[in-house]
Amino acid sequence: MWWVTDQARLRTEREAIEALDADWFQNPSWSVDDQLRLTLAFDIAIARSRHTLRLIYHNTFPASPPSIFPVDGESRMSGHQYGAGGDLCLEIRNDNWSPDVTGAMMIGSARHLLETETPGEDGAAIHAPSAHDFPAILSLRSEVTRFYVSPLARVILADDDADGLPIEIGIDYCSGRTFMAHILSMDGDGDDNKTHVAPEPLRRTCVEIDGVVVSTGASAKTLEKIRTFGDLEQFLGDRFPLKPDARWAVILRGSEGSLRLLCHFANDDDLMSFTTVLAPFDGDRSGLPSLQIRKKKVGIVGLGSLGSKIALSLARSGVCHFELVDGDILHAGNLERHDGDWRDVGRHKAELTAHRLQLVRRDVEIGVWRSAIGAQVSSQEAANVSQALASCDLIIDATANADVFNYVAGLSLRHNRSLIWGAVYAGGVGGEMARARINRDPSPYDVRTVINQYYETSDETPPVAAGRGYDGSVGEETPMQATDADVSAFAAHITAFALDTLSDAEPSNYDAQAYLVGLKRGWLFNGPFDARPITVEAPVRGTLSTEAGSAGEADFITSLFSG
Repeated sequence: MWWVTDQARLRTEREAIEALDADWFQNPSWSVDDQLRLTLAFDIAIARSRHTLRLIYHNTFPASPPSIFPVDGESRMSGHQYGAGGDLCLEIRNDNWSPDVTGAMMIGSARHLLETETPGEDGAAIHAPSAHDFPAILSLRSEVTRFYVSPLARVILADDDADGLPIEIGIDYCSGRTFMAHILSMDGDGDDNKTHVAPEPLRRTCVEIDGVVVSTGASAKTLEKIRTFGDLEQFLGDRFPLKPDARWAVILRGSEGSLRLLCHFANDDDLMSFTTVLAPFDGDRSGLPSLQIRKKKVGIVGLGSLGSKIALSLARSGVCHFELVDGDILHAGNLERHDGDWRDVGRHKAELTAHRLQLVRRDVEIGVWRSAIGAQVSSQEAANVSQALASCDLIIDATANADVFNYVAGLSLRHNRSLIWGAVYAGGVGGEMARARINRDPSPYDVRTVINQYYETSDETPPVAAGRGYDGSVGEETPMQATDADVSAFAAHITAFALDTLSDAEPSNYDAQAYLVGLKRGWLFNGPFDARPITVEAPVRGTLSTEAGSAGEADFITSLFSG
């Protein structure tokens, strides 16, 4: 409590208050509230009115400004006030506060505000000019029902033909406090004819309501006054038949393009209204060649803590097509590093990662394979997984498992696919990442051989995985230790490596085929950001071509399709 430990400042504050010897400052009374904050109740008398206020010195004073509230905790005294009963927004505030400002100066600022906004003799309200921009988003803090309109929905709703457009509304309450309404789909009777506006998995957490768009010539203020079934029925007349015993939604479009969502639940006169939040029309944020990236397909083997983060980051960067391979499930212990949460515990990692990708990108297409490469599965299943990976432009091995690497390396060579692999070192000291691109790099086996030769030059044993995936999905040993920060940092490195590969950048941002990257001091690293590039001097892998067969083989193949 500053007023106990800093009595010199307390004396300064008291003397400054006592110096306010003016007719407008009346009835000062010191006290301490139940939070042990020093407070001062007082009156400000100005023309035709009197305001009873309380100055509260927060326990962080003088590092932060005191606040001035109405004593009754309910009054709306000014247009520059944080809600009814809230503190006044004064000339001196958090963004321009200086510790040498006193509570007396704050009181003087409050008087200036209230005096400026005193209504004229005709009773007309007067608003003090704003000294700063108040972000509109802050006004949403007290709004628990919100209607989010995505850029695509904004374009469709702005069209002249939007009147009478069928819609599906989804109301989500998964946050536990805010009811979020989204347009799930628009237009069309059958599912094939609908324009899907929100990601399909969003439906699983939403209450779905059918509705319609109604264009009106009314102002936004007029639409805001519609709060009951009767209000809406009177407003619409016979334009849209309202059923009192049914559940439905209506989006009212105003004269200025304003939007108001109202939802009705059976036999309830009160309508559920929502505050509209318009999504901005943002451009591309990544700076990547998005059209080129969107066409590429990425296969990820291993959706543990490393692979799941890579997948999500690639999706956020524009990748729309994935093949995900992992036969393991998420355990509670995986939550220390995995992108999943308690809602995903017990689910397959490939499935839960796919679900998260679908919530990030509405246009994502994903093949999910709950299969472990090298495990005892049917030859048909193994063939299906191989075929899925062979269809990818880039394969990423995030298993830190040598057997899996051997499999995907061979597959990438047979089907002319680029390969990236990487792993985090034990203890999170750093990690390795490498790639083998078609017509640019040596084969993945050659790259791995050179990495292993580099390891052999170290006086200490390299902190690499031995016979077990990073999350511990294979074998009996305990998982390797590393923090979520370690894994996230290295996932970001591999993601950037992958994006460079997918974009076919010339020149590439990476000169070497492999990198050992330090995240902290340890092993051969002098500290964070200590990168050791490894350039592989070996023949560049080419595109595998099919060798022409003899006439005998050709005749045999022809016979398979005859008769």
